[in-house]
Amino acid sequence: MKKFDYYQPETLKEAFSLMEKFKGRAKYVAGGTDLIVRIKQKVIQPGALISLRGIDALKSIRHNGGLSMGSMTLIRNMERDAVITRDYPALKQAVSVLANPQIRNVATVGGNFCNSAPCADCAPPLLVMEAILMIDGPGGTREVPVDDFFKGPGENCMDSVEILKAIKVPDIRNPKFKTGMAFLKTGRVAQDLAIASAAALVSMDGKICRECRLAAGSVGPIPLRLRRAEKLVKGEEITPELLEQVGKTVEQEVSPITDIRSTEEYRRLVTGVMIRRGIGQAIGMVNGEL
Repeated sequence: MKKFDYYQPETLKEAFSLMEKFKGRAKYVAGGTDLIVRIKQKVIQPGALISLRGIDALKSIRHNGGLSMGSMTLIRNMERDAVITRDYPALKQAVSVLANPQIRNVATVGGNFCNSAPCADCAPPLLVMEAILMIDGPGGTREVPVDDFFKGPGENCMDSVEILKAIKVPDIRNPKFKTGMAFLKTGRVAQDLAIASAAALVSMDGKICRECRLAAGSVGPIPLRLRRAEKLVKGEEITPELLEQVGKTVEQEVSPITDIRSTEEYRRLVTGVMIRRGIGQAIGMVNGEL
């Protein structure tokens, strides 16, 4: 493994200054659970690593009419947070099956996003929650909807100097309707990367769905919001026949590949099934069954 310099700044300003000094030859590192592996495999060979662990401003979980998480928030702390468990169960489900407890003790929500992998477990639930990403750089902070963040495998909308500062989730509770959500994931074995994952959020007015948001991971070049399938559900009574139609639509809406983990055909099929089950589980949450 090629030698590299290592820095641990204590402020964002110091981190930006270091990154500008190395003119694109450095990499920010959070938990390092993915980046260090890629360095060992010689996929990337940075001249320096700039650790974000010493920046206290990036470590927080706040509940103030919504949810705000600093990008250096540990996955394990999200898993243990009582408000996330109660009010954002799809996110709790996602972080609870991310790798294993040892990884969750060092991995961060920002790292999970900034690696920009199509299989990022946190992405589908945060897509259906319509989270906003706070991206900071020398020129100031900008807000990016999570749907606009991912650009391709390993690619996102940030430039090399910018840092994902925080992830903000609006209050998903609607006083007029009851809201439920769910996250599902399948892999070859426990703790493996997802073959496919899915998230569903529904707001129900009696038997009628007033809001439906669906998302999937590992079945396209980026985590996907499934808007065609959503339109089938919104404003309708959710029946077994409708769910069957939704599943078929999802199979056509995703764009998976065949790789070492699974085939394209299986990914299409299982994503349709998981979306149907996710909607069912979200309705079960609305009805107090889960």
